[in-house]
Amino acid sequence: MEYPIKTMENVTLEDLGITAVSEDAFTLTIKGYSHRLTGEELITEMTDQLDVRGSVRNALLRKAQKEILAGLKRGPLRLGEEERESFDLNILIWFADKVLKGEHKSYLTE
Repeated sequence: MEYPIKTMENVTLEDLGITAVSEDAFTLTIKGYSHRLTGEELITEMTDQLDVRGSVRNALLRKAQKEILAGLKRGPLRLGEEERESFDLNILIWFADKVLKGEHKSYLTE
């Protein structure tokens, strides 16, 4: 796989070096917090990010990073339902960006 990824045509989790454990899902770890994603969620988000202009994508990524750091500081388990949904979405946005750049493997949990 060549990075950065510029097209999602025929890209699979295996191509990305991600091993789905069960139900096409895998786990990633960020600063001690484990989060579970499905391959379908990830591939869809990566495709969506490639369809967005670079400046808009960078702005969304900066916002996602701020919200992730705030959520990790507060503690994901102490977030309300709506805050938790936003936190989970931001993890997906952030991780999809890491995968597109080829910077994701250190976050994967075996």
